[in-house]
Amino acid sequence: MNTSTAESPPAGLGRLHASAAVFARGVDHRAELAAIELVEARNQAAGLSGLYLIGGVVALLTGVAINFLVAAIWWDTPHRILAVGLFTGLQATVATIAIVAATRRMREWAPLSQSFQQLKKDAQCLRELLTSPRN
Repeated sequence: MNTSTAESPPAGLGRLHASAAVFARGVDHRAELAAIELVEARNQAAGLSGLYLIGGVVALLTGVAINFLVAAIWWDTPHRILAVGLFTGLQATVATIAIVAATRRMREWAPLSQSFQQLKKDAQCLRELLTSPRN
């Protein structure tokens, strides 16, 4: 047995080690990006929720106050039902517009969009690497 010659590592081991290091760095970078986007998404969701809550409560209170005002102004006239009905219809219209706008905004919001785009690029790059002929 010849112990004087040191055995060299298998040919693919160095490449495997380098690939694992690149993969680990990539996962770390993607995790950092996802963490940043999660913080942004949380802040966006909290801000939207707060605004919708404030807007909804104030709109509700305003609607009640306007109905009382209209009823007080028109109470002794024969047009009181028409006046209260018109203001109620106006409030329903504004509420519907607000709900539609909020729904559209929520549908357009894409949390973690940059992370998903980067992962798609990574998957495409990996597919190309795996299907390319070896040199």
